Amino acid sequence: MAYDAAAMELFFNPRSVVIVGASRKTGPGSFNILENLLAYGYRGRVYAVNPRASDILGVKCYPRAQDLPEAPDLAVVTVPRELLPEVVRDCCTRGVRLFIFVPQGLGEADEVGAAIQSEVLETLRRHGARAVGPNTLGTINALDGFMSSFMGLTRNADPFPCGLICQTGLFLATDLGQTTSLGKGIDVGNQADIGFPDALRHLAEDPRVKVIAMHMEGLRPGEGRLFLEVAREAVARKPVLVYKTARSATGAEAAGSHTGSLAGSHEVYVAAFEEAGIIQLKDVDDLDDTIKAFVFLPPMRGRRVAILSISGGGGIMAADACDDHGLRLAEFSPETRARLQEMFPSWMTVSNPLDVWPAAIGKEYDPVFATCLDIVAADPNVDALVCIGGSMGGGVDIGDFVVEGARRWGKPVTWWLYGKRAAAIAAEVESSRCVPVYPSADRAVRALGHLATYYLDVLGRRKEAPVRPVGLPRVERGPGLPDAAAGTNGPGLRARRATVRAMGAEAFDLLRSYGIPVARWAVASSPQAAAAAAASLGLPVVVKAVGGNVLHKSELGAVKLGLATPEAVLEAAEDVLRRVAGEGSEVRLLVQEFLPGGQEVILGAKHDPHFGPTVLFGLGGIFTEVLRDVAIGLAPLTTDRAHGLMAKTKGYAVLAGARSRGRSDLEALADTLVRLSWLVADHPEIVELDLNPVKVFAAGQGCVAVDARVLVRSDA
Repeated sequence: MAYDAAAMELFFNPRSVVIVGASRKTGPGSFNILENLLAYGYRGRVYAVNPRASDILGVKCYPRAQDLPEAPDLAVVTVPRELLPEVVRDCCTRGVRLFIFVPQGLGEADEVGAAIQSEVLETLRRHGARAVGPNTLGTINALDGFMSSFMGLTRNADPFPCGLICQTGLFLATDLGQTTSLGKGIDVGNQADIGFPDALRHLAEDPRVKVIAMHMEGLRPGEGRLFLEVAREAVARKPVLVYKTARSATGAEAAGSHTGSLAGSHEVYVAAFEEAGIIQLKDVDDLDDTIKAFVFLPPMRGRRVAILSISGGGGIMAADACDDHGLRLAEFSPETRARLQEMFPSWMTVSNPLDVWPAAIGKEYDPVFATCLDIVAADPNVDALVCIGGSMGGGVDIGDFVVEGARRWGKPVTWWLYGKRAAAIAAEVESSRCVPVYPSADRAVRALGHLATYYLDVLGRRKEAPVRPVGLPRVERGPGLPDAAAGTNGPGLRARRATVRAMGAEAFDLLRSYGIPVARWAVASSPQAAAAAAASLGLPVVVKAVGGNVLHKSELGAVKLGLATPEAVLEAAEDVLRRVAGEGSEVRLLVQEFLPGGQEVILGAKHDPHFGPTVLFGLGGIFTEVLRDVAIGLAPLTTDRAHGLMAKTKGYAVLAGARSRGRSDLEALADTLVRLSWLVADHPEIVELDLNPVKVFAAGQGCVAVDARVLVRSDA
């Protein structure tokens, strides 16, 4: 259904609400939604439906929703799953149009639950109603004073300006993290109706929400592109963070090809998040740390970090973390070094990280640390600061000084604080909402790294839409496939029966129609015809089997390389046909020119159930088979994205000319990637595609695909 801004607002801030199935049990351990709602300070009109009670906690109870004196904005339904269809019909008849479904055991459970969920959704569609859940704690809104959770919470008087979308009640039940708190939160549960796109758009449009965090197990099939569209708009307004779980390889369908096994679902999510500008998080600590950083800190204007430490060892830890998280150590200006050197013993050369302890020997430590911090923060070469250490005494409240300084410097400051007084000092410092405190150097630096990614990479990158390359065929009708029997050398769109099959030689026709360079080929129906084709193409050649049920040519021994004489071609063709005799009557011989040299790479494509067409790039040989050194992007690609995709692989240095190998033709390879991405974007019936290998030659000499494997799904 179309996004409804007014409806989404009422899920978080209804003027009236009914609790259907309100519990008569109250007090600790009762998990009573009505009791929690009242205790949270909700000021709207409240109703309860329970046929066995006249009132609960002073709220009048009604036997059925149809008996309510008005149609509330929102119904929070907490009844056994068997009663849910009847309850929803009653509420819709009364005029209720928004629901939060708490019950479990529906679409995520068994066939009975799935049937119940389907029936409920049909009722919602018939009445134009919307729902969050089922299997959800619903929504929490500390900014306006509403909550639907059966887990009791005390409303935070000063909540973080943070919005959370999650697929677990864990975060809503605990008011987010150890040192953060929710402004607004929604548990989308099963996503039977309201899912991530609607929730994300709502939080993006709320000016009180400064940062959006997501815990995501997965999107609904087919929803990925809509989610990305919403996400791109959201990140232009405020940072969007994601902690993606369910990352195991079981989510990837190994369909018998390199692309199928390498382009697993999690890798596609990673590519999609990166393309949208969503900051990806490692764990729950990262979630808590990063929310705090975006709430407390000003924007990063560069990646140059200064580290001030009570210990040289601590400074080295932070320096290592900078390298891990895409930051670099600031080079102090001559003026800064001169001012600092006056405070340090002559045997020590001032540098970054700055170990303050030698300057404080025989003095009171805190005033020395404060002075050094002030000097370094004023350096125009410093974009952010990491402070390491606790208070050592000496007449300066270091916590107050850091807080006051951070406000004055206007630069991000994080603090790795340790020692027996750490907890008390941390609470005092963080109450200022301008300096976040972390329990390790890595976490203090990682938070700055996320700031740099958002402010410098996401907001700073060029907005470029994919442009269709010149010369690509126009796709004006529904997608189809080149028909082998038609003998076409063009895209020849025509629908086929509903099945998944491997394309034969027509795959090369399709590639060529998109301007993808392919080694010259000819199709032969017999060994004699293969020998004739080889003479026409020019020796040496390659002979291989295509079509029918031939999927893994090499494993069947159905590829013969470097055939230099007509006799060798004839013998090889006869052997290939013997080896594939049981693979179907549609098997044909493919004769190709033999191209020695070049660097082998793999280009692939796969239709992802969430995000649609994707493309894959990696180096050939062990880079693909063993190291899994590949990069994945969403189709279609821009030229810049194609170059970026290649550069993400570790083996890219080989193509770029490492160790005097000579630079490969990266421009031709990028153009081929772009054209491949448009091919799979135009033809969603392509389930998987491998160009393996593609040979890339020296700069200016191009690249050529020498083998292709295309699995397609045709509709009747």
